[in-house]
Amino acid sequence: MVETEVKRNKKIWVFNAGDAFSGNPKWLFLYIVNHRKDITPYWLCYKENMVSYMKERGYKAYLFNSSEGKVIERQAGIYVVNQVKEVIQDELKGVTILNLWHGVGCKSIERKVNFGFLNERIAKKYIKNNYYYKNYQLFLVTSPLMENHFKEQCGIDDDKVIRAGYPCCIHNEAANSFDHDVLKRQGLPENTKIVVYSPTYRDASATEFFGKAIQDMDRLVEVLEKNGMLLIFKMHPQMMKDRKYNEAMERYKACNRLMFWDNQDDIYEVFDQIDIAIIDYSSIFYDMLAGGVKHFIRYMFDIDDKNNLRDFVFDVKEMTCGYDCNNFDELLDALDHSDVCLQEDEDRKREIYDLFWEYAKSAGNEEIVEAALDFEPNPVDLPNVYSFDIFDTLIKRKALKPASVFYYVQDMLAQDEIRFPNLLLNDYARIRMQCEANVREWYKKTLFMREGDRLEITLDEIYERMQNVYLLSDEQIARMKELEQQTEIEQCIPYPEHIDVLKQHLANGEKVLLISDMYLPKETIIKMLEKADPILTTVPLYLSSEYGVQKTTKKLFLEAYKDMDYIYGEWIHYGDSPVADCKKPSELGIATINHTVPALNEYEQLLVDQLQSYDAYLAAAAMARYREEYKDEIEDEEGPKIFAYAYASLYFVPYINWAIKDAVRRGTKCLYFISRDGYHLKRIADALIEVKGYPIKTKYIYGSRKAWRIPSFVNEIDDEFFSEFGNFANIKKYDSLLKAMDITEEDFIRIFPELEYLKSSGRISKGLLKQLRLKFSESDEYRHYIIEKAAEERKLVRAYLQQEINFNESFAFVEYWGRGYTQDCLTRLLDDAAGHEVPDPCYYARSIYGTDGRSIRYNYTTNTGSLIFIEALFANLDYRSVPGYVEKNGRIEPIILPCDNDMVMQKAFEENFVRFAKDFYGQPLQDEDRFEREIFNFAMDYYRDYADTPIMVKNIAHLKDSVEQYGAAAEFAPQITFGRVVGRFFKKDYFYTKSRKMSLARSNPIYQKGYIWYKDTFKKTNTFKNIRKLMKKRK
Repeated sequence: MVETEVKRNKKIWVFNAGDAFSGNPKWLFLYIVNHRKDITPYWLCYKENMVSYMKERGYKAYLFNSSEGKVIERQAGIYVVNQVKEVIQDELKGVTILNLWHGVGCKSIERKVNFGFLNERIAKKYIKNNYYYKNYQLFLVTSPLMENHFKEQCGIDDDKVIRAGYPCCIHNEAANSFDHDVLKRQGLPENTKIVVYSPTYRDASATEFFGKAIQDMDRLVEVLEKNGMLLIFKMHPQMMKDRKYNEAMERYKACNRLMFWDNQDDIYEVFDQIDIAIIDYSSIFYDMLAGGVKHFIRYMFDIDDKNNLRDFVFDVKEMTCGYDCNNFDELLDALDHSDVCLQEDEDRKREIYDLFWEYAKSAGNEEIVEAALDFEPNPVDLPNVYSFDIFDTLIKRKALKPASVFYYVQDMLAQDEIRFPNLLLNDYARIRMQCEANVREWYKKTLFMREGDRLEITLDEIYERMQNVYLLSDEQIARMKELEQQTEIEQCIPYPEHIDVLKQHLANGEKVLLISDMYLPKETIIKMLEKADPILTTVPLYLSSEYGVQKTTKKLFLEAYKDMDYIYGEWIHYGDSPVADCKKPSELGIATINHTVPALNEYEQLLVDQLQSYDAYLAAAAMARYREEYKDEIEDEEGPKIFAYAYASLYFVPYINWAIKDAVRRGTKCLYFISRDGYHLKRIADALIEVKGYPIKTKYIYGSRKAWRIPSFVNEIDDEFFSEFGNFANIKKYDSLLKAMDITEEDFIRIFPELEYLKSSGRISKGLLKQLRLKFSESDEYRHYIIEKAAEERKLVRAYLQQEINFNESFAFVEYWGRGYTQDCLTRLLDDAAGHEVPDPCYYARSIYGTDGRSIRYNYTTNTGSLIFIEALFANLDYRSVPGYVEKNGRIEPIILPCDNDMVMQKAFEENFVRFAKDFYGQPLQDEDRFEREIFNFAMDYYRDYADTPIMVKNIAHLKDSVEQYGAAAEFAPQITFGRVVGRFFKKDYFYTKSRKMSLARSNPIYQKGYIWYKDTFKKTNTFKNIRKLMKKRK
């Protein structure tokens, strides 16, 4: 981070002392104005009124952020300040910083401040600007004692030290920035003694101090009147909002014995007028001592209140002098008897002066100026420190969410040797989460009444709450804690890419820390880290449950900062939480590398909420991780990839896994998957066999209702052929009728000349179709025609089945759903192909028919939800349903006819069904048999309840399949248009949808509203009833 060299002018100096013209910068500024004409000084201001103040006195001044100010800042060679600046403007980066500081003393300062509001501010500025402090900052020290003090407290190097007195204490400059005649301003005689009370800042009572220090203003005024005194209250700038102080200022503003000092006026200009200084722990004592104040009262009434005062580096009683007052009454008595009480030990005062001001005897303003001019920065890079969050950064839970662990434990309780109440067996996970919330609430809402600022909870406290509420035994509590910690260890897995980054930093010799908000005990966390990678246990660990503070309040970062001798140029933190690992550390100046982790979306959350099991969390986690891992490839969160992986997979993968397990249990050697439904199902099966190691093989064969139904009529046509659900189901057109009959037009007219009119009659109504089916079934000529056709077509079917099926091993077929009629056809064809009766076992998600003879049906579910939409998913392939077979090159090949389809969806299915199968079943489930049925039912219920959601509509509604078996393909749920609505009523353009919900969701809102009106209002009117009667009559 070495700065790019900027040409700076060492004879241009810029100054700042906060919001006032005061302190050491002021007095060095005046010295340069009066004695160093070779240097041009500018005063930089935060506020416009300060600019005006300086310009009225003839000085050059600009706002920091003004265009003129920025020009000067870029040119300046020296930047004079009285503190380690929290903000270094970009234009001032690389300038020599001359830090004159603002007081010697006994207290811990800067990097050694470990509590109070300054703690965070100080840590932040060192984290953010340490590179500039270490390379560009000169520091003024006033004695050997203070030199060692500031080196330790501020991290100052030897070559950055300037040894001299403070300009504010050694000045000879005339500075009348306000009216110095304070006695005249108050209307008091010249012989009035001036007393100044200048208390230091109290960390814990910045706004509640004054009333404790000055307990009775009226008594105080009486003492001042009696002894001819004026008391000046010079409050610390950070304590000006003290309530009691402001009340006193308002009430006694007319009292001439009291003056409430305006901090805009530099009290150092009137040090020579002060007779008595009331001091406590403030460094102003030493400035007053150097400035010639003769008498001191040490009023340290709260010295034992550790919450108010920072740690002392030196014994404040040994390092100060004055008459001691330990309470308000003693203070009044000292003022009332000042001539007696304030007898000073001059030798002791000289000793103290020498301890703190030794360098002032030999060096002053000129030496300070020359040292700054001689300094040449030689910037070097500082090492960096790296911190890592633990959960979801270095390790992660298999099932993503903490709640998953609780559901895992809940199942384990039922199997444990120790007996637990039924309430816990049924509801442990919810109770565990509630107990944690209870303890967190207690910590937050009792902060005002507790000592300390602990907010983080522990595992012990969570279970103490559970034990107290549910009256559990020590044995039960101990076992549950053991199971939870054991489960956390078992379920954690490493984040290799982040661990590799950490290991690289360690290999480079860089400082690395682990920082985590977590209620688990340190021993458990260490075991989890060791499981992920043993090297992680060698890294310093900051755990909120151990320290009691959290990253979310920044205090855990501050604990780590406190333990480091902060020598670093940059602190870089790795983590996932936008708040705890990004926003909060950034507020401390820590650079962050924030990665995203999967979060459950609404659908995934619904899944875990409904199923409430560890396995449900595993499934939801797989979905969430898929979205996160492939987010660069996924253009649309409602697109086909997400739909395939997280939605459609649930219709198929659990079912196929069950089918394979059942087939293996029955000794089946091969599963045959029949086109087209079996295309994706076989791919899923192969993935499951690979990941689970099932001892079974699969094969894809081409077949269909069209290819097998008529050839299966060996000696007769079965009744099913002519039934309502047989070959003529949903036939509406003449061309489709001929295909369903498997007859040429010439033969049709020859056998049924009276039906030739159908060729030009248009749409075939349901009533007419019923009459036709009866007519065909009663025609012996047509029956004979079909039997002959069947015999001819069966030759190729027989040869194909003999070619593809190994009749010497046990096998079964895999379908998805249906009545089971096509299987009955296949059973007859198998007998024919084998030359003997063959069992025909077939797996279904759900079939309407049960086992019938050799047509054996194994059903997965009893869920009665509609599966018709599944047909549209299966049909979305780039070839049509196989119509038959041909002989080619000595083999029987299926007739493959290409068709238009959604190829993006097909590819999404091909990739993501397999991916989900491997992702989900590639990890051990707690109760696989139960869960795969639960998740299947969840998916079916979701389609039932949420078919009109965007992701369902976008991915299903447009898919095409034949509404009628031999008809043209049509969209599953077409959009409703005006023409289709009119056609619906007048039968000119028949409108058909397989999902009214989806069609409405795709349509203009006016049709959605219109349908609601139609359903809820119009259908109940007489007008509607009359129209229906008219339409029936028209039929």
